[in-house]
Amino acid sequence: MKRSIFILFFITLIIFLFKGNIISKSLMAENINPTIFSSPKPIHTSEKPKIVMPFRAEHLPSSYKTPHYERMEYRHLKIIRPYDGASFPINIAPPEIIWDDNIDNLWMIKICIPSQKPIIRITKKKSWRPDNKLWEKIKRLGKGKYLILEIRGCVYKNGKRVGDNVYVDRIRFRISPYPMDNIIVYRLVSPLFHPQKTPNVYYRHVDSFETKLFVEGKGLYCTNCHFFPKRPDITPDQEEVAIAVRDQLPFRKMKGRAKRILGIYEFSKKMGKTFAINSFFMSWAPDGRYVAVTMGKTVSIRPCITLETQQFFVLGSDIYIVDTKKNRIWPLNGASDPDYMENFPTWSPDGKYIIFARAKEPERGALETIRFDLYRVPYNNGKGGKAIPIKGASFNGKSNYAPRYSPNGKWVVFNEAESASLVEPTSDLYIMPADLSSLPRKLECNVDYAMDSWHSWSLNSRWLLFATKRDDGIFARIYITEIDDNGHAYPPVKLPLKTEPMMCFNVPEFLRYNKEIDHKRLLKEITKMPVNEAYW
Repeated sequence: MKRSIFILFFITLIIFLFKGNIISKSLMAENINPTIFSSPKPIHTSEKPKIVMPFRAEHLPSSYKTPHYERMEYRHLKIIRPYDGASFPINIAPPEIIWDDNIDNLWMIKICIPSQKPIIRITKKKSWRPDNKLWEKIKRLGKGKYLILEIRGCVYKNGKRVGDNVYVDRIRFRISPYPMDNIIVYRLVSPLFHPQKTPNVYYRHVDSFETKLFVEGKGLYCTNCHFFPKRPDITPDQEEVAIAVRDQLPFRKMKGRAKRILGIYEFSKKMGKTFAINSFFMSWAPDGRYVAVTMGKTVSIRPCITLETQQFFVLGSDIYIVDTKKNRIWPLNGASDPDYMENFPTWSPDGKYIIFARAKEPERGALETIRFDLYRVPYNNGKGGKAIPIKGASFNGKSNYAPRYSPNGKWVVFNEAESASLVEPTSDLYIMPADLSSLPRKLECNVDYAMDSWHSWSLNSRWLLFATKRDDGIFARIYITEIDDNGHAYPPVKLPLKTEPMMCFNVPEFLRYNKEIDHKRLLKEITKMPVNEAYW
């Protein structure tokens, strides 16, 4: 009788723990009870890392050390990710929770959702990721709300807690009701950067971890700047891509006959065309017919100061307009001055203006003097006009570049750095009203000790993804931040990864097209015979 009662009690207990999601299976066998983390006065520290030496451009490679390596470790329990106040898209994959703690060896994770029973897990690792089922539950119950994440740590030995100290850290995070676009496209490039590489471009759904080829370099092509129309009036099936391609075939490069092309590809038709122009950064017109593109003589990639940097310039560059229907190309008046490098065009959603970056070409050995200024020029049905410098984003002693209009036409986000462009340790993201009614200001999602650069808007203008080297100072990772109605950024969240590649993510772009992409067909279509032989 007693045995039957014991068995029934044990079965009931197991069902309760499984249904209530109380303790992870891996530790149930050790009979670790969450009450082991109870304490009348848990210790909560506010320890902060100390940056000993911030970046200075004049430092030689031999003397420079990244702030990441100079930063002190957290001794006591500290949640590293997510950030306090972070906002998660409703359609993002399960994130990894990471903390620092050089004292404890056992931790309890507690997630509190308003009006719900807490979710509790116990682990011996300094990281934890909810499974898909649990994460879907958290998102469903927490949609539009702030949740509390609490982590407690203790020293655990021989089946019991050692000492009286229980350290605790807690943050708030939010499940946003707004989704992102369902696909992110990006390149993976291993440092050091040089112009001979042929990196692949990949894509993945934001709600899973599966990665697939978007276009393959095959050791023949450098497929780099890829941009998609940000048009709310088209369906995902009507998506197109404009992508720059550099021919890397050695025998053609030696003879000066290497191709520099712009590829246009329609996903639904699986058809494309090629323009024989040396293209780089670009932007689609809101009508989906025209593309404003940087057209230059050559790309200049200079030796890195450290693994953190990439000196990139397009010499002799101007802004051209490409008519993708009639296969016509012409320079845009006001943005094609032969005395300047003009780059990074972005088309306003109403089609009236193009904002671009302008700088003097550098003299040999004077890279630190390169500073881009932002200008706005009227499109004027392709005739262009007078370019006007943008106050607060030009002649400010900084380099201002890579502007991007939000699809709703409300904001412009751009990069600002001490000099040069793209992969610069001092690069930060700035935002300004698209009507230029107030000066730009730094977005709250930046960090002071690392690059925050390549960025792209979601179609609903709620999400901004960007590449940053904040994790380790070397490898760029994708982070995502929500932009509120007033242009302020929530603390960003990292794009969840199952494994961390020893490569840099760059040119991240949102894409709505939701079907399988034939990467072999795509490469074939964007590298076939050009439609404008006169420019070959």
